[in-house]
Amino acid sequence: MNNFQVESSSKSSPGVGARILASLFFLFFVGMGLVFVWLISREAYVGLKTWTWNRKPCEIISSEVRQRDRDGRQTGDYYFEVRYQYDFSGHRYTSDRYGLKAPAFQDYSKAGRLTDLYRAESRAVCFVNPSAPNEAVLRRGSLFMPLLVLFPMVFVAIGVLGIYSMWRPQLATGDKQKAISDRAVRPPGRTIGVCFFMIFVLVGSGCFYAFFVLPLFKMLSARQWPSVPCVVISSEVRRHSGDHGSTYSVNILYSYEFNGREFKANRYNFIGGSSSGSNRKYAIVAKYPPGSRSFCYVNPADPTEAVLERGFRPAMWIGLIPLVFVLVGLAGVRGMLRGKYALGLSSKDIATSKKASPISGTLPESCLAQINEPLLLKPSVPPLGKLIAACIFALFWNGIVSVFGINIIRHWSSGPFEWFLALFMVPFVLIGLGIIVAAIYFFLALFNPRPHLTITPGAVPLGGRFRIEWELRGRLEVLERLRVRLVGREEATYQSGKNTATDKNVFADIEIADITYSQEMRSGSSTVTVPAHLMHCFQGGHNKVIWALRVQGEIPRWPDLDEEFPISILPAARSCT
Repeated sequence: MNNFQVESSSKSSPGVGARILASLFFLFFVGMGLVFVWLISREAYVGLKTWTWNRKPCEIISSEVRQRDRDGRQTGDYYFEVRYQYDFSGHRYTSDRYGLKAPAFQDYSKAGRLTDLYRAESRAVCFVNPSAPNEAVLRRGSLFMPLLVLFPMVFVAIGVLGIYSMWRPQLATGDKQKAISDRAVRPPGRTIGVCFFMIFVLVGSGCFYAFFVLPLFKMLSARQWPSVPCVVISSEVRRHSGDHGSTYSVNILYSYEFNGREFKANRYNFIGGSSSGSNRKYAIVAKYPPGSRSFCYVNPADPTEAVLERGFRPAMWIGLIPLVFVLVGLAGVRGMLRGKYALGLSSKDIATSKKASPISGTLPESCLAQINEPLLLKPSVPPLGKLIAACIFALFWNGIVSVFGINIIRHWSSGPFEWFLALFMVPFVLIGLGIIVAAIYFFLALFNPRPHLTITPGAVPLGGRFRIEWELRGRLEVLERLRVRLVGREEATYQSGKNTATDKNVFADIEIADITYSQEMRSGSSTVTVPAHLMHCFQGGHNKVIWALRVQGEIPRWPDLDEEFPISILPAARSCT
């Protein structure tokens, strides 16, 4: 049985400077979140107000598609412009607003559908502001806009909770003893890991459908579309400037007749979008000079939809790239579900790992003479290292995500909100927020008490004994429980087909100390005997055995103390012959 001794000492008060610094850090999150909450709330409020406006019949005076915005600028997009008149309280008014913002489209067909829906001299329904009758729209604001406030509210909540945690009154731990938790535990993070990889599966599947399956279905359907003569009105290569260089797309506007009516479209094929490299695009545009005649394929169910090339294009193979996300996600889910339960064992029921074959190793006593000195242990991953790694990953991930977010906001300010792209980015934004939360968690953990462990001797053979001495520095008054354990763990890496997986199995979990009395947590010592029948430290090509001292401290409403200090467990020592 392990001996256990403790030394009492006085408490130390937390530093005010550290609290102020942390509060400023969290205040940044509160301020940033509130700014976005205000911007989104303002737009959402304006949109929701249109649902209180009066519904009135109106008559369409004119509707058309133009290539210039309201300020006369030619941006390369197509704008739907409409004029209509309506009666309100005995007076006649005229409006030219389709929605709260002028819609802009890169696809002419989308704007053309609106002109077909709101033809000149036709009747429709508009929504009139009763407090300003000269203000009316044909389309009310989106009801989903208020839900976007939830995203910046996450930042506000993080900041508020962080500030509260820094300045909340500290509760006395008292002398109340708590029951030891169950030792048979499930490996932490398995459910979170499955959810994380499922995001990759869902996002990859969605992108695969949008960029490959849907265009493929369109191509197969277009084989039944009739071929109709068309006249090229204009043709150009659009240049799209971005933060990472320019991309190019083909824009060929052509007119055609179907069922006695004239239509216009600018779709070249079903892939769409823009990409780097302009030579191929200029070669396509050269085949369709303005005024030339060609043939297009028209959707008989929706004559506003037409395409010049309906066959399979090599660029479609790019749509298979999202399958990489699907495969990564499936492999990750499979790895998470295949992991086994780690069984924590007490000193009375230590079991040998089934996978680690006992290796007979001996070490003469004379060889231990050089390692009999005390050794100050170092944590496997320092708290500051965890914070730095999380911050670097957060900056990298959110930096990439922010590029897409900025583009969504820019398009939103000049045209309709891109719901598909926004929904596509939601999982990546959530992951980015999770990484930020992890960085904040590790930042808060910096203010936890810091354990300092020393063992004598610095390396111990199987069946040998060592003395551990610990000292905690910092805010000891926040700890409710302190546990010190000796843990033996085996890690086996194996290959199944083309997949590589690593299984971890805890074969020994020896409790050294379990303290709930605050005055006994500052420092203490204990003597530990390493079971002789277990496996010593070992590292091979695919297997390794790790022994470590694990220090865990429970802190209410704060990141718990959890650090691991690797130690050397040698083969059983024998006398020299």
